[in-house]
Amino acid sequence: MDAGYRERARYDRQAATYDATRSASPTVVRLLLRFLHEGRGRTLLDVAGGTGNYAAALAAHGFTTFVVDREHAMLARSVAKIGPGRHAVGDALELPIRDGSADVVVCVSALHQFPDQRGALAEMRRVVRDGPLVLQAFTAESLVPSFVFGYFPDPASPQALHPPEAEIVATLRVVGFGRVEHERFAYEDLSDGTVHALQNDAEALADPIRLRNTSFFRKLDPAVQEAGLAALQRDLRSGVLQERVREGRRLAKEYGQGTVFAAWP
Repeated sequence: MDAGYRERARYDRQAATYDATRSASPTVVRLLLRFLHEGRGRTLLDVAGGTGNYAAALAAHGFTTFVVDREHAMLARSVAKIGPGRHAVGDALELPIRDGSADVVVCVSALHQFPDQRGALAEMRRVVRDGPLVLQAFTAESLVPSFVFGYFPDPASPQALHPPEAEIVATLRVVGFGRVEHERFAYEDLSDGTVHALQNDAEALADPIRLRNTSFFRKLDPAVQEAGLAALQRDLRSGVLQERVREGRRLAKEYGQGTVFAAWP
């Protein structure tokens, strides 16, 4: 991912409205817990954890949660959710965490944001003790049902940001994980508010308030944003968008709308 993509996403501006439309997805939480199991007081580091939605959801299952994020404005909103003293401003490529100091690590919907994905995964391997690292990522396979990109043409190809599942598995092994498992999923709710989740509901996908709380939409040029929103609204009125949603959901049963990876040292 190029530096321009990161700059245009501007989570510092997004922080003020983020939690109005985005929270932890029960779909994703269930799959995270399938690999993590119950916390029993284990320390959990949420890398690029933003406003702490997933950290809070996992704290409810017995984990002692901590959040690292490079955007102070996002991180500040996690304090009320998981308590003070459990936060650190830091980049995923240089985590401000000691070697092997977290029992488990999670990273949700953020791998495509890192300019060096292998470097970020190596950092997660460095700080995790017994594991697992549980990573939810949008893969090349998840792009197959993702028709929304056609409404917002962008020079930054989404394929460049979302490697295939096999490549992510191989990278996890290269950086030092011995055992890796993974499972695809399709969203059963809209809570997470990613474009992949919103594509399951035509009205939600055409909602500018929801779209503006996604990094995908925020990074686009204003002219592309407005043209795409107009096309979505037109297709919503005509019924075309509902048809595309139905086809996307059919494809999601085969290709998934994301994948959860679990890796142990």
